[in-house]
Amino acid sequence: MGLKGGLKLNLQSNCLECLTLGASVQVSSPLKPSQTYQIHAYEPKTSLLFLEGVSTREQAQELTGSTLKMSEEETLRLCKLQEGEFLAFQLVGLEVVEEGDVLGVVLGVESLAGVDYLQVQAPTKKFLIPYIPRYIVGTDLKARRIHTKDALGLLEES
Repeated sequence: MGLKGGLKLNLQSNCLECLTLGASVQVSSPLKPSQTYQIHAYEPKTSLLFLEGVSTREQAQELTGSTLKMSEEETLRLCKLQEGEFLAFQLVGLEVVEEGDVLGVVLGVESLAGVDYLQVQAPTKKFLIPYIPRYIVGTDLKARRIHTKDALGLLEES
């Protein structure tokens, strides 16, 4: 926490351009209802975020341990993605398909040791697929499918 109400962030995002002046965020904690704030400033070197209406250390302390979220719409508006790049929430619910067979549905995305893994629910169990070219042939958001190769072996071995 900063003296002027800055919040130290523990970031779990790689879309820092979303933390821009005027962006709308929801701050929630188990003890308080969610509140909407506008971003006043973000200092990447110190990971300090300043919110409109939070200008003292005491106000910032009240938000300690809170979760900061941005709507999917706001995130897509602010995050500049390159061709073939996707945000984790865009992959949730997509079918994982290999050679025409549906292996399962994406439940979420985990980052482990610098690699993103798809958490996939197959009919009888859950398994992980590294989101790397070795296993991912392509992602089609419109068709709501991720095409894979050799992921069936991961399912069978899990």
